Amino acid sequence: MEDHRDVDVALWGKSRGLPRRYPLVCHLLDSLAAVEVLWDEYLSPGLRALLADELGTDETHARSLLAHWAALHDICKCMSCFQEQDKIGFGQLSGYLEVNADPKGHAFAAHVWLGQLLAALGYKVGRTASPAVRVAQLLGGHHGTFFPFNHHEFRNPLGSLPTLGEGRWEEQRQAIATVVYELAGHPAPPKEVSDAGGALACGLVILADWLVSQDAFLRGRISAGLPERGDVDCLERHLARSRAAVPRLLREAGLGRLSFKPGGFVDDFPFEPNDLQRSISERLPDLISDEPDLLLIMAPMGEGKTEAMLHAGRLMGEASGRPGYFVGLPTMATSDQMLRRVDGFRRDRIEGAGSLSLLHGMAWLNAAYSPEGEEVGVLTHDPMATRWLRGSKRGLLANLSVGTIDQALMAVLRGRHNVLRMLGLAGKVFVVDEVHAYDSYMQGLLKTLLGWLGSLKVPVVLLSATLPVAVGRRLAEAYLAGAGCRDQQMPEVVYPGWIYVSPKTAVPVQVASRERELHIETRDAPIASDGRPDRFPALREVLSPLVREGGCAAVICNTVAEAQQTYLTLRSWARASGAEGLVVPEVRLLHSRFEAYRREQITGEMVRWFGKEAGDDRPTAAILVATQVIEQSLDLDFDVVISDLAPIALLLQRAGRCQRHPVLDEKRRPWARDLMRLVVLNPADPQGALVIPRAWPHVYPRALLRRTHDVLARLPGSVVAIPGAIQGLVDRVYDENFDDETSPCVSDDVARLADEQAKDLYAQMAAIPLPGRVGDLSRLSGDDFVSEFSTRLGADSGRVVCCTVAADGRLMLGDEPLPVSEAGGKGGRKWFTKEQVRLVMSNTVPVPGTWLRGLSADNAAPSAWADSPHLSDLVVVRMSGEQRSGLLGDRQLWLSQELGLSDFPAVVD
Repeated sequence: MEDHRDVDVALWGKSRGLPRRYPLVCHLLDSLAAVEVLWDEYLSPGLRALLADELGTDETHARSLLAHWAALHDICKCMSCFQEQDKIGFGQLSGYLEVNADPKGHAFAAHVWLGQLLAALGYKVGRTASPAVRVAQLLGGHHGTFFPFNHHEFRNPLGSLPTLGEGRWEEQRQAIATVVYELAGHPAPPKEVSDAGGALACGLVILADWLVSQDAFLRGRISAGLPERGDVDCLERHLARSRAAVPRLLREAGLGRLSFKPGGFVDDFPFEPNDLQRSISERLPDLISDEPDLLLIMAPMGEGKTEAMLHAGRLMGEASGRPGYFVGLPTMATSDQMLRRVDGFRRDRIEGAGSLSLLHGMAWLNAAYSPEGEEVGVLTHDPMATRWLRGSKRGLLANLSVGTIDQALMAVLRGRHNVLRMLGLAGKVFVVDEVHAYDSYMQGLLKTLLGWLGSLKVPVVLLSATLPVAVGRRLAEAYLAGAGCRDQQMPEVVYPGWIYVSPKTAVPVQVASRERELHIETRDAPIASDGRPDRFPALREVLSPLVREGGCAAVICNTVAEAQQTYLTLRSWARASGAEGLVVPEVRLLHSRFEAYRREQITGEMVRWFGKEAGDDRPTAAILVATQVIEQSLDLDFDVVISDLAPIALLLQRAGRCQRHPVLDEKRRPWARDLMRLVVLNPADPQGALVIPRAWPHVYPRALLRRTHDVLARLPGSVVAIPGAIQGLVDRVYDENFDDETSPCVSDDVARLADEQAKDLYAQMAAIPLPGRVGDLSRLSGDDFVSEFSTRLGADSGRVVCCTVAADGRLMLGDEPLPVSEAGGKGGRKWFTKEQVRLVMSNTVPVPGTWLRGLSADNAAPSAWADSPHLSDLVVVRMSGEQRSGLLGDRQLWLSQELGLSDFPAVVD
């Protein structure tokens, strides 16, 4: 006869799709084992030490505590409303009363019930942050959202939440709690659980729960045999088998310890370091301590900052016990390019679990990251991340991650599972490239994140070629404040060079750099009748040598529509040049409004043509017309760059694509040799006065455009000394003080500063509190839906899928029918396969949100897409005719391989 003090193994924890119900207590013991193995084989030494410190104890005790807590997370699945979800299983239970359902579910029930259990184990009870309250709250948050603390619920859980059930339900919860406490080793209560400790502990519990909830793992455990009784001896044997099985589970998931091969800079990279790289490799090791530290690298474009970052990050990560990186960038395109560079470093220098994840909304369409048809998993010699790490919200758990900065900023937004993202960031070095490229809202979120990372002692590396002094100071101060240091003064910015700061140290290091002269010419582009600048007269004059001698040029426009029009103009001019017996340059167009697959094709072709390794692939004569997509992180080299007026920091970034690589010989750079040249097109009225086109203030602040125009007009000799003059130019344009006659404050300056302050305020409202200010963990939670759009204030855009209509009425994507119904599924569930979603997403085009107003029935996506997380927000455009034209609402659009998606007709090949 069953002893009612034993655990009832008929209480199930997992059921759907399994050959038999999986006992609840077994799932809890699996989670216990998972935390132990994660602690021993995955968490970096620095992160283990941090967790122990945040729990006020040593690492051995912290390991036992966390394993014990994981074994309690689902304990309130022992109640009627959960067990009834499997009618057959519920019918096999004996002696349990049926209780009305609770719509808040078992996670909320755990939040309510566990406080008194923990108090009985000696956990201190009191304010919201007391250990009993905090641990109950963090375990109640294991579905990604924390519930507000309520003193009445805490004091009287069964009275305040009758759905918990009394009698046998309560008896079994107590029995389960007793046995897992015993098998966890009776860990003593913690002295404290800090804000950060509670957040990271919850993240670890979520990770353990997700790992041992996989169907393959559960089926394997069922096949190996489950306990038939719930006495301690039987359950201890199950726990031993789980402890033996979980290490393989971690390896298959791609989770493990990362280490680097020993050596210096010349071991990291197959070339001698330049002055910047040598300075870091020689001086940084003597500065690094066990304190939280931040490195700010500021150097001109093309000076090897990426290699300097990887080397410095390795040194800082090894010293802090947190090897690995998250590298955040401003765009998907720059992330894709950085992936290749980090992957090369990984293959040469990494030992151990070196999984590399690419993190942005379209990452899985990147052919280098997710090859078509490839089975992903460490057991199939996966080249990058495992299939498990590619799952939703898991990518930051890889030891190496590259992605848009949004992926990290979501860790400090009030959204689901932000603590799991924070756990992923806490165990590695945090890197932000192009740190100047973010608006005030994103900078505000970044300051909050840096405050958290300072508190968590995470090493940080920031990189920029054109960072305003005030921005760099604010970011560093936010990090130091998080580390508990508000007295450390930021040293004066040195350029080019680097600044190393920690609570005890602040060291600026200036370095030598390749000295060059950037010649900046300004040309007027008269405003035409359509309100857009007429660039062609200036372009024809500047590019005339190209059609006589050959060479390569970039023309960068501020909007997609203007880039498309400029491309058509230059293409016609190039063809006319051929008719006159001159060189006919290749003309290409690159912007964001191509189908995803087409943009990737064009980007790859441009890197082959104009990249560092181009060699004989570099065209004799070519012009690339582009938008901002080429101004950062794409390693392209042109003989001359022509750009619309833009803020000075971005103009200098664009100029960095001019004669970037000095290795090109005269044959491959026949025109404009030894002259680094940027031509800026100023939109002007007939009298030559600046007129800002109406579309441009949606892209850049009017004040920065005007101030850049004025600074360039006063530029001595129209020459910028690189690197010496860069920082001064940037600070003059972005100056916030307006305390001299060269930078007067006018109305558009006031509007710009007001806008920046408002965005910073919005960021504070959207972000979670800093450690030490959290109190109730529910302040870390918020909306159920947080995405990359939440990290970009006012991001008003969407994606369309342009289809043709076949004779039988089917919608087509090229030669393939548009997937309108799910092709995958099992156990009665249906879903769209990866191949179906890849086909659709690779044909999507981003469009402004204003284009998505007033849609018609023809723009409706197939009804089956509504439940797909990838497809549900897409809009369909039905294209017809030779020019592939269709309607998006009442807006007519055209699509071509050459021009991308446009809102005007054009004759294209």
